[in-house]
Amino acid sequence: MISKFRFATLLSLVALTVVIYSACKKDTKTLNNNNDAAIAKTIAVSLYKSFGATIASQSNLTGLPVINTVRNGIKVNDLTCGQYIEAPYSFTHTQADTAKDVMNGSNKYVISCDENNQPNGYTYSGNYVNTGFNPSATYDITVKEYYTLKALAPAFAKMQVDGNQTSVYKTVTKKDNESMVQNNSYILAGLIIDSSSRPFDITAGTATFVSNGTNAGRNFNFTGTIEFLGNHKAKVSFDGKVFNVEIL
Repeated sequence: MISKFRFATLLSLVALTVVIYSACKKDTKTLNNNNDAAIAKTIAVSLYKSFGATIASQSNLTGLPVINTVRNGIKVNDLTCGQYIEAPYSFTHTQADTAKDVMNGSNKYVISCDENNQPNGYTYSGNYVNTGFNPSATYDITVKEYYTLKALAPAFAKMQVDGNQTSVYKTVTKKDNESMVQNNSYILAGLIIDSSSRPFDITAGTATFVSNGTNAGRNFNFTGTIEFLGNHKAKVSFDGKVFNVEIL
């Protein structure tokens, strides 16, 4: 069962993406700095929020056993090396006639171990299709993720994440019936996620990204990097420009 937290996260992600790109009606070569700054923030926040719905969530939505749990003062493991866990889910949320959200997907895990055969992380692959509508737009989203996670503290209070994420966002605004197709790709390198604090923080690491597609019949294409700095801050670079972003 997927949590309401994930539903709320995805709706806010869709709304943010629609607002930003609907405001940017020009080709990327002629976008002004205000629009560029808004796009930089959207790209970083979108990735951050996707972690909050999956690997950095404390809602235990997949039922994955934690590593190095302390019970009665003794550290124990609920996992075995190479163990495979699959958690499919299907969820529908409606809010009267104003919003509907349908999500179907699956999360898969393979437990990894250190040289002493002690579980110290896992590989994670997930995919979902999210469709629905809200007061501002209809949307169709496909997301695929593949990460390797290494526990840096008990129960994944701190972890290192490497891997990649791809997504396709298709939206149609209700106000002007304008459509957008947005293809995103992130490659993650050495992200350090502190999930012990709420909201969680990404204290180090980089993500290279490509985001391209069409909005209201106009093409856009952004390629750049996100450098996470901690304290919910990031530095986003593309088109020879650098933007300091507040994640929250």
